Order: sequence, then structure tokens, then C-alpha cells
Amino acid sequence: MIPVLKLSQDADRQRVEKLLRQLRLDAAELALGQGRRGQDAAAVQGILADVAKRGDEALVEISRRFDDPNFTANEIRVRPDEMKEAAGRVPPELLSALRRSIAQVREYQQHIRPTDPHPLHRPGVELGLRFTPLESAGLYFPGGKASYPSSLIMLAVPAQVAGVEKIVVCTPPSRFGRSDLVLAACHELGLKDVFRAGGAAAIGAMAFGTSTIPAVDKIVGPGNAYVQLAKRALAGCVGIDGFLGPSEIVTIADVTGRADFIAADLIAQAEHDPGSCFLLTDSTDLAELVLNQIAHQTRERKRADAIVKALDVRSAIIVGDSMDELIALANRFAAEHVNIQTADDDAVVQRLRHAGAIFVGLWSPVAAGDYVAGPSHCLPTNTTARFSSGVSVYEFMKRASVERYSAEGLSADAPAIEQLANAEGLDGHAASVRIRFESRQ
Repeated sequence: MIPVLKLSQDADRQRVEKLLRQLRLDAAELALGQGRRGQDAAAVQGILADVAKRGDEALVEISRRFDDPNFTANEIRVRPDEMKEAAGRVPPELLSALRRSIAQVREYQQHIRPTDPHPLHRPGVELGLRFTPLESAGLYFPGGKASYPSSLIMLAVPAQVAGVEKIVVCTPPSRFGRSDLVLAACHELGLKDVFRAGGAAAIGAMAFGTSTIPAVDKIVGPGNAYVQLAKRALAGCVGIDGFLGPSEIVTIADVTGRADFIAADLIAQAEHDPGSCFLLTDSTDLAELVLNQIAHQTRERKRADAIVKALDVRSAIIVGDSMDELIALANRFAAEHVNIQTADDDAVVQRLRHAGAIFVGLWSPVAAGDYVAGPSHCLPTNTTARFSSGVSVYEFMKRASVERYSAEGLSADAPAIEQLANAEGLDGHAASVRIRFESRQ
């Protein structure tokens, strides 16, 4: 079961440092294709090359190998009538839940959609910034172990709100990828270009295009190590959102925290397997209560074996001497999800600099963000929240500066431009300014 580590003890502190280092090493293994990922990286390179060369033919062969031995090329594209019929088979209360999720995610993404700022004016100069949506985006969500319509919603709605013209969706042709719930979500979202393709092959198909699946400008979404390796290999060929997974949570709590709530949130993330779950607390009493609650609640969960494994291998309850020490540690973890249960939550939020998503207070479970709150649950992991952000409408928009000069404005800046250009040995740059004034003489 989950270990309890005390920062006041040297051996335990070293174990915490090892856990932190392992999170960074996991990201590095994917980046470098080395260590335990070396063989996987080679396999992914082969799959990408095969899809680039043979397109749909390669997709069918790979799908037969990993997902469905009877898969055919005619099944790659999901027909609109399949989605509509699937929606008709979903129980009304579940369909209502899908619609609530879609509506609230859309509401939030519309609320945060960026608008062009007012231009900056100097005499004779106007400087602006323009946001425009991508023309096309590829959305990938997994389906090997379970059905994840929520991940589709968290990707598709921000793309729609951004104004992406062509949204391409890929998910594996497994029984989960074919589930009525997934297809119903596609129908409710009004998606037209939905395809059955999984893993690295799907990423390659969206990057290169096949006779059935169109190429896109950017690929977004979570997946297993093969998916992440494929995204890394193709970064630069197409836009990539980030390298998402496995799931993780850090809870920061003092004696006011609810042990049963905290245990439930930790278990919820461990349920993904693999996952990383950490409680940072300055209360030894709370640590003991949470430990007991984890043991009790885990026995009641369907995925108990997976939960126990995740809690044992990549998780810990960490007891520190002060909240200052724990907040500093949380910033080093830079976790995908951070839940705060303290006597002064707002003060902790102000000092928490690095997190994918922050859940404040006793009544803010991570599961709310997973399904209906509004922000996307596709978030940075493995300490990468120190420099990156989760998927949102911003992911599907570009920005370009807009620079407008009059003769008056250029005249004021011309001496500095010429001085700097000549200093860099770029007399053509200097001449491109000078010629404008010489032409007026």
C-alpha cells in the first residue's frame, strides 16, 4: 500500500527526491527513445514509416494486429448514421449527462476565448495582435482499456469554440472505441470526420494523410507510450499539444482536510494505472487517517488491483514540518491535478505556481474537472506543468503580430534600425528603410 514518508528523516527525503527524479526521467525516456523506451521508439518509427508509405493498407494491418482481427478498410470512416443510431441506444439519463458536459465545457471555453487586444499606438505606428484558428486539427483519444467519451469532449469542444474548420477524430477500433457512448458523443458534438484508427498508426495517419484520413495541421490528445512517442517523432512535421500521461494528483492538506475525501481523490487517480498519487500534509494524524481510508475504500473499488499497484509503486503520503515546505515541494512536483484542503486555501493557491489544474476546497473533486466543470482534463504531466499548460481553446489558435507604420513613424525609428542593421552586417536591412525616404526626395 501507499508508503508514508517524513521529510524530517533523511532516508525518506531521499525517497521523495527519487520519486521526483523518476517523474522527470519518465518524460526524458519518451523524449530520447532510450532506456526501457528504446525498443518502443524503434517500433513506433517503423509504424510511422509504414503508414506514410502504404496509408490505409498499413492502418488495416496494424488494426488487425492490435484491435480487431476482422477489421477492413471500409470500417475506417465512421458513418453519420452509425453515430446517430448509437445515440439512440444510449439511456436518456446518460445522454443527458453527455449533453451537460458538452454544454458546460463549451460555456467555459467561450468564456476564456482570446480576443484581439487594442492596438498599441505611438506617433505614426500601430502595433496589434491577431488571433486566428487553425484550419485543421486532429484529435486522438484512447480506447484500449475503457471507453472515454469525456476525453473526446475535452478536445473537440475547445477546437469548435476556437473555430477550427476541419476537426478529424481518431480512436482505436476496439470494443471501447466502437462503444455506443463514444459514438453518441461524436453525434452530440456534430462531428463529421470520425475514424477508427489507434495508437502510433493513427498519429501517423493524421500527420501524413491517407486516402481516407486527411492530414491535419496539429494533433492533440492523450494516449499510451506509443502515442506519445509518435507525437514526439512528428513534432515539427505537425503541431503537437504536449505529451500527456500517465495521470497524477498532488493533494495539499492540513489538519482541516477530510481524510475520506482525500483518500477518494487519490484512489480515483490511481484507478487509471499507471498513475502517481501524493498527499502532502503537515499533520501526522491526517496522514494516518488517510492511510486507513485508502485501505478501506480500495476494497470497494472494481479496479482494486490496479489501484494497489499504482499506490505502491509511484505514490506516497509525504509528511512535512510546515506548509511552506510542502508548497515548495508541490511546485517541484508540478502535478497534473492539485487539490487543496487547508485552513486558508486561497493563500495556498497564491503560492502554488506550477499545476495543470487546481481544485480548491473540500467540495472540489478532480472528477468534476474530468467530466463537467468546463476546463479540459487533458493536462501536462511528469513535472511539465512547470512550463506548459493544459488543452484549451488556446491550443487551437495562433497569434500573429500586426505592424503598421506611416512615414512619420518610420522616420522616428529609422536611425535606430539603420544603426542596428549595419552593426550586424546587414546593410540590406538598413537600405530597405533608407530607400523609402530617398524615394521622396
